[in-house]
Amino acid sequence: MNNQSHSAPPSWFSTPLFRVLLSQILGFAIAFAGALSAVAITGETIHPLITLLVQGVVAALIGHRLGLAKWWIPVQIVLPPATLIATAWQLPPWVFLLVFVALLLVYWNTARNRVPLYLTNRTTWAALHELLPAEKGGQFIDIGCGIGGALLYLARQRPDMTFTGIESAPLPFALAWLRRLLTATRNLNLIYGDFWKEDLSGFDVAYAFLSPEPMPKLLEKVKAEMKPETLFVSNSFVAPDHPAAEIVAVDDARETKLHIWRN
Repeated sequence: MNNQSHSAPPSWFSTPLFRVLLSQILGFAIAFAGALSAVAITGETIHPLITLLVQGVVAALIGHRLGLAKWWIPVQIVLPPATLIATAWQLPPWVFLLVFVALLLVYWNTARNRVPLYLTNRTTWAALHELLPAEKGGQFIDIGCGIGGALLYLARQRPDMTFTGIESAPLPFALAWLRRLLTATRNLNLIYGDFWKEDLSGFDVAYAFLSPEPMPKLLEKVKAEMKPETLFVSNSFVAPDHPAAEIVAVDDARETKLHIWRN
C-alpha cells in the first residue's frame, strides 16, 4: 500500500468563517454608508432594522461571490437583524454563548476542512443499498457519516455486512452514537476522528457526501489504500482529474447523482 500524503489544513484566511466575517464587514460599510447618504439627501432617518437587513443582503451577495455555499445566504441575511432583535430583547450573554457552541459543534468541519454538514436522504439510502455487494459479508465505511441515518438503514438491510461511520464534528457524532445505542445495531461501528487518518484498506465499499474541496485528495487516498475490486461512491461531488467510472441518478427532489469509482 502506498503512503498517503495529506494536504495541510486550510489557512484561516481561506475558511468559510473568514469569508463570512469579511462579507459582513463589507456589508456593514456599504449599508451604513447608504443609510447616511439617504439621511443627508432626504433628511429622513432610516430605521436600524432596515439598515441591518440591507447589510445582511449585501453580505450574502458578497459571500456568494467569494465562494460560500448557497446555504450561507439565509444565514448571512438573518444574522445582522437577529443581532439587533436579540439586543433589544436583552437576552443574557450565556444565550449567545450557547448558540455559538451549538453551531460550532455541528459545523465543526465547515470551519476546519470546508466540509459542511450534508445529510443523505432516504431515497439515496435505497440507492446505496442497491450498490452493496451481492455476496454475503463485506465492510462498508461512511466517510463523514453525520448523524448516521444512512448507516442505520443499511445496517438493518444487510445484517451480514459490517458498517463503519467516521465523523469529526462532535454533535453529529454524539447523535449518531446515541441512535446506534438506542437501536442496538450490532453490525455498526462509529469512530470519532479525522478520516484522513483512517486506513481504508479493510473496506469493500466507501461512501462520502462531503464537498468539492477534499475530493481530489480523497480520491488519491482511495486509489492508494483500497484494494482491487472495491468501490468508492461520492454523493454529488467529483474531482475534475478523476472521472467517475459510473454515475447513478437518484430519483429524488434534488436530483442526486452518485459518482462511482472502482479500484
